Amino acid sequence: MGTERDYLMRQLMMLFEVISRIIRFRKNGQSENASDEIDYFYQCLAVEADFVAMTSEEMMRYLTIEKNLTNEHLELIAFVLKEQGEIATTETDKLDFFSRSWFLLDKIERESTAFSVERQLRMAELRAFLDLN
Repeated sequence: MGTERDYLMRQLMMLFEVISRIIRFRKNGQSENASDEIDYFYQCLAVEADFVAMTSEEMMRYLTIEKNLTNEHLELIAFVLKEQGEIATTETDKLDFFSRSWFLLDKIERESTAFSVERQLRMAELRAFLDLN
């Protein structure tokens, strides 16, 4: 059990580093590099990048049942979906990515026993955007 937990922690740390690069590239206006890092992020999780075309319920089933991802993984995916929304070129795509991100974060928030200020802030930011559209 300890080895599995160590592996999970190492994987989460590596994914967090990828997210940091995604955010840095996006903030520097390097959308293509950010997109490459997003693709790498999904490769690391062995998740098909086209899962974002699924309905929210299909996406949740795919990620939780077929891929057996933890809530920690889902939260990182939600952060990446938000970043994909930030670099989206159309309002429709932006809305779609933000909606999916909020959907995952809401599920995690309802199931989690640990309070996260960062998650709350991200959800509030997404909710504010989604309410405007």
